[in-house]
Amino acid sequence: MLRVMSIAKLIYECGPNWHHATGTPISDPALWYQSPKGTTHIVVSELELSLMQKTARVDVVHAFSTVRQALGGQPLSIASMVQYLVGLEKTPPKMIMVPADFSANLFQYLTSAGLPVQVDASPLFFPARAYKTADEIKKLKAAQKLNESAFQLAFGILATAKIRKTDATLMWQGAVLTSEILKGEMNAHLARNGVSEFHHGPIVACGPHGAMPHHRGSGPLKAHQFIVMDCFPRHANGYWGDLTRTVLKGKPTEWHHSVYNAVLTSQKLALSMLKPGVDGSTIHKAVVDSLIKSGFPTGADSKGNPYGMFHGTGHGVGLELHDPGPRTISAAQCMLEPGMVTSVEPGLYYADKKTTGGIGGCRIEDLVTITEKGYTNLTTLSKTDWIIK
Repeated sequence: MLRVMSIAKLIYECGPNWHHATGTPISDPALWYQSPKGTTHIVVSELELSLMQKTARVDVVHAFSTVRQALGGQPLSIASMVQYLVGLEKTPPKMIMVPADFSANLFQYLTSAGLPVQVDASPLFFPARAYKTADEIKKLKAAQKLNESAFQLAFGILATAKIRKTDATLMWQGAVLTSEILKGEMNAHLARNGVSEFHHGPIVACGPHGAMPHHRGSGPLKAHQFIVMDCFPRHANGYWGDLTRTVLKGKPTEWHHSVYNAVLTSQKLALSMLKPGVDGSTIHKAVVDSLIKSGFPTGADSKGNPYGMFHGTGHGVGLELHDPGPRTISAAQCMLEPGMVTSVEPGLYYADKKTTGGIGGCRIEDLVTITEKGYTNLTTLSKTDWIIK
């Protein structure tokens, strides 16, 4: 007869694993423990006690004062709190698993206290995080909807901006419209409507800046050039939105039309392939091949600088902007399954006009969830109105 290993789980944090385990955020790092029998406990300060008692999805909420009293009034430590929780069941665990990003100092401290702590090296300490519930998808959709409203605000500003004849600089409300100003307007709107974190975003990268996928953008915005806009806020509900649109104020060249149509065509192809059982790497290869077929190669210049489509087509999104686990749509294998939420974001980037005839970047990104029969797009913002008069 096989004997089941007595394993407990432990986290000490205030991040996404805590939110997943308890269903609620917390301000400061706190202790969550799951006994071998599956009973879940948290130990929190009196500052958090009443809130956690109302909102935390756990079996038992312990206050510092309660644990301190049970330990005879001795000063509390992480080790003593864990030892207290372990002692609540007659049979102690053979192992206490902690996530791969657990503090090395804390790990050493707990092991020196005689606790059988072991690191779970898998990228997902809670495998269920890869598969979103209906409630989680609703929260992601709310985050993306709010994200879209910031784009609509930005598009309105670009529509009212004037083009200075001398140098094609965009002017708004009598002053030069810069990347910083447009980002500030988007962030102010998001903050007023419930965003709790911006992750150093958004990106508003014009012209040559857009040829570098993660360039945040700076300085005056110009007409007749691509403007890559990528916004990734965290909603007050704890879940992230992620959305990219590329627009152009003024008159596009044939090169701009060709690049945009190639990226849009490749994204439509990727979306058409989304369904359970499909390997994300197959979709990524199809995207790159589609862009090459449209006349836009991927490679590197003599200095090793990449051009073309040189990033993954999609990544998981949830309680983190880039959820841990396998890259959903990239060169690495990943079988898509119902409940996964992924971005779909092909792009092209050229810093040297000699490569394809133009300078700049273009990326189009939606957020989707994999369903039993295919996918549902959580993004509704138009992809065809990219030319702003």
